[in-house]
Amino acid sequence: MSIPTAVSQLIEIENSLREGVCPPDTTLAIALSRVGGGEENERIIAGTLMELLNHPPENYGQPLHSLVILGKRLHHLEVDYAGEFAVDRQTWRKTASDVYNVSLE
Repeated sequence: MSIPTAVSQLIEIENSLREGVCPPDTTLAIALSRVGGGEENERIIAGTLMELLNHPPENYGQPLHSLVILGKRLHHLEVDYAGEFAVDRQTWRKTASDVYNVSLE
């Protein structure tokens, strides 16, 4: 399954059930493709589910794809590292601070 398809299905389920498990605008995730396949093929893209959905599909590269949805706790070093791959670094850091309660000072 591709990253856009996976994210689309998660958002569809969230919108249908309305349980607040994975709000698209505030759930952080990391999309990976071709991990271990060499730097020229490997892709890492981080963002909210909505940012990943709206990101150009061709930027995810060729399969195999993986989608990592961040849990409730996040370390500031994880925010910094993944932020290097963020669709929008400012949104990534703000969401990590506001939603995941990560101290970035």
